[in-house]
Amino acid sequence: MLNAWIPVIFFMKALLQIQTSRLWRLGDLFLKVIRVRGDNPRSNGFTSSCKCVVSNMTLATPTCSLDLKKSRWVFRIWNSKFMYEPKHGSPVVEKTAHLLEAVADARTGISLGALVDQLGVPRSTVYRILNSLTAHGLVARVNGGASYELGPKFVQLARRISPGADRVTLIEAARPVLAAAADRIYESFRLAAPEGNEMMTIFAAPSPGDYALFIKVGGRSRKHVGAAGKLALAYSDYHEIEVYCAGGLEARTPYTITDPETLKEVLAEIRRSGSAEDNQESNLGLRAFAAPIFDSASRLVATVSVPFIGEATPERARSIKREVLDGAAMVMKAINGAHPISK
Repeated sequence: MLNAWIPVIFFMKALLQIQTSRLWRLGDLFLKVIRVRGDNPRSNGFTSSCKCVVSNMTLATPTCSLDLKKSRWVFRIWNSKFMYEPKHGSPVVEKTAHLLEAVADARTGISLGALVDQLGVPRSTVYRILNSLTAHGLVARVNGGASYELGPKFVQLARRISPGADRVTLIEAARPVLAAAADRIYESFRLAAPEGNEMMTIFAAPSPGDYALFIKVGGRSRKHVGAAGKLALAYSDYHEIEVYCAGGLEARTPYTITDPETLKEVLAEIRRSGSAEDNQESNLGLRAFAAPIFDSASRLVATVSVPFIGEATPERARSIKREVLDGAAMVMKAINGAHPISK
C-alpha cells in the first residue's frame, strides 16, 4: 500500500510547488523520477532523484504529466510557453532582454498586463524590471500613460556605435532635405548605406513628376556597380579594396568595371573629386551622380544619389550634381558629420 501512495505524494507536492512558486525559469523546471523496488522501500533501497529536462530554455505557465512504466513512476513538469536562455546566462538579464524585445515589437506601446501575459513572468517581476529600465531611460511611458515604449537612451547608445549616424537619425535627417531637393529638380533621390560588399537603399524621396524612377527601399547592389557603391569603396582602406576585388567583379552591363586595376584608378579619382558617377554600369540607359555622407568620426555611413535615364544636357547634369552634393552636405551637417579631408 505504501508503494502505491509514494508517487501520489510526490505528484501532489510538485503541483503545490507550481502554485506557490509560479515556476517560470528552466532552473525550476524539473523531472522527478521515483523508483520503487520490491514491496518495502526501506529494505529494498527506495531511491529518488531530481534533474532538469532541458538545459537551455526559460519556461512559463507549467503543466504536468504523469507516466507509469512497470516499477517506475516518472513525473514530468513541462510548459506550454517557453523562451530560450543561454545555459550559463543570467536569468535577470534574460528576462530583461525578452521584455525589451516585446516592447520593441509593440509599435504603439504595450501595457504591464500585456507583458505579463506575453512573457509568462510574474507581474511583480515585470513591474520591477520596467521601473529599473525607465529610470535608465531604456523604456518610457507612452505620453505618460500606462503603456511602455523604447526610451531615448537607445538612440544615444546607437550613436556610440556609429557616432551621429545611426540609421534612424540618418533617415530622419535626410527625409526633409531629399524631399525638398526632389521637388526642386523633379528627380528621385536615393539614400544608401554600405552593408558588407553591397549598398542597400535605406530611404528614397520620390520625384513629384508624372514619369519618375521608382527606387525600391531595401534594394541592394554590389559596390563596384554604380556610383554609390564606388564611393563606399573609394573611402575604404587599401586592404578592404584588395579583398573586395579578389572576390571577383562580375559585369551587370558591358559598361561595368570588371578589371581590378581599372577600378582602383577610378576609386582614386573619386576620392580626389569627392563624388562619383554611374555611366550605365548598373543598368543600360541609367546614369547617376552620388555624394558621400560621413559621421563625426569621418567614416562613410551613407551616400546620396540621383539616378536618371538617358543623356542629360550639360546644364541639367550640373543642376543634378549640385543638388546631390548640397543634399549630402546638409544631411552630414545635421548629424554632425565631418569630411575626412577637413579633419
